[in-house]
Amino acid sequence: MPVEYQALAFLTIFFTLAWVPVSAGKFGSFGIKWLASNRHESPKGELAMWAQRCDRAYNNLKDYFPAFVVAILLLGATNKFDETTGYAAIIFVVARLIHYISYGIGLLVPRFLTFAIGLIANIYLLIKVLI
Repeated sequence: MPVEYQALAFLTIFFTLAWVPVSAGKFGSFGIKWLASNRHESPKGELAMWAQRCDRAYNNLKDYFPAFVVAILLLGATNKFDETTGYAAIIFVVARLIHYISYGIGLLVPRFLTFAIGLIANIYLLIKVLI
C-alpha cells in the first residue's frame, strides 16, 4: 500500500479517537450524568482549560482533515503518487499530531508552527493534483 494511503489511514484512526480527551474533560468537569444526557440544558460549571484547548484542536482537525482526504484520494485516483507526495503526507500527519498535542498542552509556538507546516504540506499535495 502506498505511504500516502497509510498516512491517510493513520490520520483517520487519530481523527476517530481525537474526541476522547475532550470527553474525558467533560466527564471530569460535568460528570457522567451530563455526559450521557441528551444535553437539553447547559452544563453546570466550566470545562477545564486543557479540555477546551483539546476541543478547539479537534475542531481545527475537523476543518482541515477533508482537504487532506481529497488530496490523497485524487492523487491516488490520478496515479500521481511520487516520493514527494509520500513525504508531504507524512509531514502533514506528523504536523497534525503535534498540533493537537501542543494545542492541548497550551504551547503556542509549536502549535502555530505545526499548523503552518501541515497547511503547506496539504497545499503542496493539492497542487500536485493539478499539475
